[in-house]
Amino acid sequence: MLTAEHNFKLMINFIREELQAFAGQQGAKPTFNLVIPLAHFDLMSLLKGQSSNPVAVYPCIYWQDKAHLQTIACFGAIDECLHIPQPTPQACYFGGLAFQQQGPQWEDFPAIRFIRPALEFKSEGQQLTLTCHFNGSNSIEDSLLLLNRLQLCPPKKSAKNHILSRQDTPNQAQWAELVELAIEYKALIPKVVLSRQTELILEEKVNPWTLIEQWQAANLNSFHFVFQFSKKYAFIGCSPERLFSRDKNTLQTEALAGTVNRGRDQREDLMLQQSLLSDKKIDRENYLVQEFIVSNLKRLKAEVVCADPHVMQLQHVQHLCVAINAELTTQTSDADLLYKLHPTPAVGGTPKLPALQFIHDKEPYNRGWYAGTVGYLRTDKSDFSVAIRSALLSDNSIKLFAGAGIVTGSIADQEWQELENKIHTILDILSM
Repeated sequence: MLTAEHNFKLMINFIREELQAFAGQQGAKPTFNLVIPLAHFDLMSLLKGQSSNPVAVYPCIYWQDKAHLQTIACFGAIDECLHIPQPTPQACYFGGLAFQQQGPQWEDFPAIRFIRPALEFKSEGQQLTLTCHFNGSNSIEDSLLLLNRLQLCPPKKSAKNHILSRQDTPNQAQWAELVELAIEYKALIPKVVLSRQTELILEEKVNPWTLIEQWQAANLNSFHFVFQFSKKYAFIGCSPERLFSRDKNTLQTEALAGTVNRGRDQREDLMLQQSLLSDKKIDRENYLVQEFIVSNLKRLKAEVVCADPHVMQLQHVQHLCVAINAELTTQTSDADLLYKLHPTPAVGGTPKLPALQFIHDKEPYNRGWYAGTVGYLRTDKSDFSVAIRSALLSDNSIKLFAGAGIVTGSIADQEWQELENKIHTILDILSM
């Protein structure tokens, strides 16, 4: 039986031959892409090979949509934008926007960053393709050199790691003060989403690929992503929340707001579901998100329809979700959608500007890309997730993030426990 390593070498040789033949037809620096069909293999094993690779390729991006219709792995970049780019039939872009565009940002993760990949592996159904991107500036030789640096992963290891220390920002006492202050502002800001950063220092360096693999196995009903622009930092997430998915002029989005725990058994689970569907505070919290999304889509002259509320279940929590569908005009761009819909009241609050100002002034840490949005842009299809249930990794440090919507009736201790529930999956993985 042929080994995975042997099959990988055969695939690399095949890609190399295709690129060399393409060079013979189009010259050293082609102006359009080469798409190569491949035999199916595990893209995660290729990404995990980055961790032990002395010549790892950056940027390195992993994307899996919520329905698991597409799994994408990108290596290298032939173009980079610090604005929202306009895709073309040949040029797609992967990247994201920070939670707030103003003020200081994370290193490697500015207010806006998109790259056009050099190598894009895409698994869609039973089909696997490699798109080698060209724009007339990068060469076939550049692609061959990148290809030579790819490798498969070493033997699998778990993400288990000993936690040496933990620091919450804000701490629980500061959190209670923030919640009380937010409620005092209820006349001006009916809802504000407060958040917390939990920094863990671990005994060993954190492997982002092992961690995301185990995280996505625990939360299947989510977007799964890794954005690593350099060796130093990786931003990873298993987010249940869609900002929008556009297929030509048809748009899918959702109002995801309102949270309860999972039950200890099926009976308790159902009782908690019913409380989620009938709780007036949660219904008000979700309605504010719906209203924001619908009104902004209508400003873009879209035809909008909202579905009935349903419960989305994750490993440790359940969310109230309302699916929203829209038909866009041909004049609506992805940049229009990103600027109108991001950030939603599900991660910021409402009214938008006062809520964002409150967060900017009162939260004691910089959210960066947490609660921002990440995804990709193509001419025919674009897909973006709200970057919640996310983490920033660097060496032996991992920063976890969680937020809770504060409205009239919110109780600080209960909201703090909600934050704990939202990071519980990662804590479980690290201590399993």
